[in-house]
Amino acid sequence: MKYTFEDIKSSLTKKKNGRSSLWVQLWVRKASFPVTYLFINAGWTANMVSVLSWIVIFVAAVLLSIDNFGCMLTGVILTNFWLVLDCVDGNIARVKKVKTFMGDFYDAVAGYGPFSFTTVGLGVAAYHTSFLMPEQYRHIFILIGAVGAVANVYMRLVHQKYLNCYFAGKKILGELDEITLQDTEDKRSFAYIREQIDKNFGVAGLFMPWLFVALFTNTFDIMLLCYTAYYVLSYLVICVLYCKKATAFEKDAQQKMKVKNSEEA
Repeated sequence: MKYTFEDIKSSLTKKKNGRSSLWVQLWVRKASFPVTYLFINAGWTANMVSVLSWIVIFVAAVLLSIDNFGCMLTGVILTNFWLVLDCVDGNIARVKKVKTFMGDFYDAVAGYGPFSFTTVGLGVAAYHTSFLMPEQYRHIFILIGAVGAVANVYMRLVHQKYLNCYFAGKKILGELDEITLQDTEDKRSFAYIREQIDKNFGVAGLFMPWLFVALFTNTFDIMLLCYTAYYVLSYLVICVLYCKKATAFEKDAQQKMKVKNSEEA
């Protein structure tokens, strides 16, 4: 079956597009349509595109780390192309109307690439190009990049582990049907605000055009410092928040288990 360009465009709902960052809405989605057309009619699946994006973001980070303008430029372009591929896999899944069981796994792992590889690459790029620091001290930027990468990935691991334990607890309590995503829909909720900040300031938003600005102005160091500060602060906030939520959930769940056990006795 040959899919048309219109099939691809019409598969994207206003709600889905509206939840994306402004950067994605303005051009990434549009750029993803012709790329999707090529991949989907070549027989690629959404998961295959996700795996390709793993490779692209790793190669991009390596090139960003090389002290050569051409390599860095290619790295920046490939990093932006990764974001296009991040839209392409979703486009293919929607057009084909296929819900894969492991699609979220492939997509999530691909999404960890910029949080880890690219942040480290940014630190090495800052080492090569910085005007803020004398050359003999520039190695500190590599360390800062590593700290930023660890903080970012660790923060997301904390989030995922909390959700795993939360869902397991709800299953034991027989309350899985009560779980909703209503908090992410409420524009006044912390979950919604955090999501919007992460999307518009993070790798799906300002991060991508900033890479080009940093490349042409030799200010990778400033970009690195800003994002590492953001990642470390986010990590601290997430850890404190989820520890509080976990403590409250544990107390409530233990009370419910006591009631449940007494009723069964």
